[in-house]
This record gives sequence, structure tokens and C-alpha cells, in this order.
Amino acid sequence: MELMTLHRLAQRLENEKQRYVRQQEREELLLRRMQRTRQNIESLEYALQSLERIIRLHRRHRIIPHAEVDSFFDGASAVYDRLQARLHLNLSYSFFCYIISTRYLFESRVRLPNRRFLGFATVFSYFKKKRGS
Repeated sequence: MELMTLHRLAQRLENEKQRYVRQQEREELLLRRMQRTRQNIESLEYALQSLERIIRLHRRHRIIPHAEVDSFFDGASAVYDRLQARLHLNLSYSFFCYIISTRYLFESRVRLPNRRFLGFATVFSYFKKKRGS
């Protein structure tokens, strides 16, 4: 009888250790997610402040002709790299493209009414294509 309880106790101890290891893994994952969420909040706050400043100053969007869109995104990609290096953050492509879209309008190659400029999704895809992902 004593061996049975000793064996059960040892087994229970092993189960608790395994449970503790799994809980630590989940905690690490949660902390990483919280860090990413905190960075996303900071990026969104910056985007909101930029947009509010532009609206308050009544600034017009800069229009980029379609012929210069490719070279613009080359430069934007370089700026993205410099910002990430200086801020020591993983900037999200989408937040970076939100900022670009608040300040610039990109002419479309198609000349249809109400389709003169590229939408956000197209700007985002141009940027991702330049980044190679």
C-alpha cells in the first residue's frame, strides 16, 4: 500500500511539473502578444496624431504621378528600414502605409472617373512588393 501511494505521489509531482512548464510557455506567448499589441497601439496613436495634425493644418495631399510611384516606394522602403533601425521596433507595413496614405495620393494608370487615385489596399500591395514579401 505504501508503494502505491509513493508511486502516485511521484506521478502527481511529475504531472504538476509538466503543467508548470506548459503554463510558462503560455505566459511567454502572452507576453510577446502583449508587447506586439503595445507596439500596435503606439503606432496607431502616432498615425492618429499625424492625421489630426494634417486635418488641423488644412494641408493638401501631395500627388505622386503614376510614372514616379515606383521610385517613391523605393524611397519609402529605405525610410521604413531607417525608422525600424532608429526606433528599435518592428513597424507594421499596414501602419506605415496608413501614414503614407494620409499624406500622399498616388495617381492610377487608369483614367476613369472616380478612379484617379490608388486606394489603400493597392498602396499596401505596392509597398509589400517593394519590400519583397
